[in-house]
Amino acid sequence: MCGESLFELIKMIQVKEKGYKVAILKLVKQFQPLIRKYSYLLNYEDSLSELTLNFIETLYKIPIDNPRFKQDKYIISYINRSIRNGYIRFSQKRNKLYYYEPTINLDIIEDSYQINVGDKLYIDELLSLLTEREKEIIHLKYFKEYSDIEISKKVGISRQAVNSTKNRALTKMKKYALSS
Repeated sequence: MCGESLFELIKMIQVKEKGYKVAILKLVKQFQPLIRKYSYLLNYEDSLSELTLNFIETLYKIPIDNPRFKQDKYIISYINRSIRNGYIRFSQKRNKLYYYEPTINLDIIEDSYQINVGDKLYIDELLSLLTEREKEIIHLKYFKEYSDIEISKKVGISRQAVNSTKNRALTKMKKYALSS
């Protein structure tokens, strides 16, 4: 497998021939510097994993039926563009979450003597809308200030599952808050 072209490696991966996992690892290693560059620019803890996963997904999407993709230069260009577009997509998604994610003022929760009974009852009412898993994740995220990674390890689910569960819970609470 030493002298194989990119086209042969991509074809091996897409049809899942014997050794396709090694081919994936070889290509990940080959494009690792570019992936690391964009990961550094994203500057958040799971950016390297997300960009690597995006890269692997790209390997399955390369249109090898197109005759132009029999030449390595077109495959390299396609992969470079895909990694860059992944960086842009993750960056925009991160910025959108950063600016629009609702924040909970933890200072009012820490000082229990300052929080009025009505607010406490309202928070309890909002939390009662959630499943046990959602309550646990919201509690760990906003009351105990755990990161998504720490929550995923504690609860035993993936970081992506933590994030989607948190977003689902926040959506439920927001919907209820806006309707009442």
